[in-house]
Amino acid sequence: MGKSPGGWHFADLVGSLSELSEETPCGALSVTADIVAEAQGEREPVAWVAGAGSFFHPVDFQRRGIDVSAIAVIRAGDSLDSLRCAEHLARSGALGLIVVDAEGEWKVSDSALGRVQKLAERSRCAVLFLTRKRAADPSLGTRIARRGFITRTVGASLHVDLHTVRDVRFHSIACQRRSYDGPAGLHQA
Repeated sequence: MGKSPGGWHFADLVGSLSELSEETPCGALSVTADIVAEAQGEREPVAWVAGAGSFFHPVDFQRRGIDVSAIAVIRAGDSLDSLRCAEHLARSGALGLIVVDAEGEWKVSDSALGRVQKLAERSRCAVLFLTRKRAADPSLGTRIARRGFITRTVGASLHVDLHTVRDVRFHSIACQRRSYDGPAGLHQA
């Protein structure tokens, strides 16, 4: 897959910092699972940095065909610890995708994000931050190349709208709709 305006595929995110936000849990993990599956399909190693209160759902990912035994899961403390982990992982040059579950209030400097950005560019690694905030809230910093916001439509299945609200590479704003299946009864209003 090539790079595309407003695209949220693994190839679109390589070499940059991206942020995927949702106000309440409504599909960011499903979209992230797609990206992880694409990275693994390209034989790229994946790491998941989880904060002290966040958690990784291996069963959900296994059901999507993702090899969870091949994902390095790192438990970090606060936002500074999570960012340090991302920096060390990007510096290693050994990973294709680093997902950082950025729980709670994140107050990190643009210079700290800049270090991770430079390492992502150099190692051709995608760094994806998952955040919980409103669409109108600012991104983590100016070093975020692409920010998307998730909304969903409740019905017989899960329809997720992925709104690209910032894209410095392609200067485009787009919306994609994706549909997912879940356990019976999960998506009924």
